Amino acid sequence: MWQRRARFCPLCGASLAPREVNGRERLACTSCSFVLYAGPASAVAGVVLNRADEVLLVRRGIEPFRGDWALPAGYQEYDEEPAEALRREVLEEAGIEIDVGRLVALLHVPDDPRKPANVAIYLARPSTASDALEAGDDARDARWFPKDALPAGLPFDNNRMIAEAIAVRDHYPI
Repeated sequence: MWQRRARFCPLCGASLAPREVNGRERLACTSCSFVLYAGPASAVAGVVLNRADEVLLVRRGIEPFRGDWALPAGYQEYDEEPAEALRREVLEEAGIEIDVGRLVALLHVPDDPRKPANVAIYLARPSTASDALEAGDDARDARWFPKDALPAGLPFDNNRMIAEAIAVRDHYPI
């Protein structure tokens, strides 16, 4: 993660060095009061259900888990609302526009090899009656799966996220 590679203060240009700040070792400026607080990234994932109640999955084209089926997901950009980030990610990865429903969960994922993240999981539906998918961006394929016939071994704890989202949807429709 970039914070571990930072070497210079963004305010004054002096060197950063580890020191104790607020009870933790952090990178801090050797000249001014700047402290680099390393925080998790913000990400989104969607449990997108079509009219047949099938779940949208994309075959990952990048690491980690290249080649595995997973929920459409990605990092939120600094100027996006989480729901907007999900709409962008699903369009990029599966080629469809969606209506974002309720927030199902907010999970802290500390063990992603790229960087820790807080992931907002939403329920969603396609915006149009068409279920036609077109993989793009960092996805090799996009497909609808019956919720009781999902591929085995979904990464990122997706099986649990899907089950929880469907349970919430059953109690509170999108």
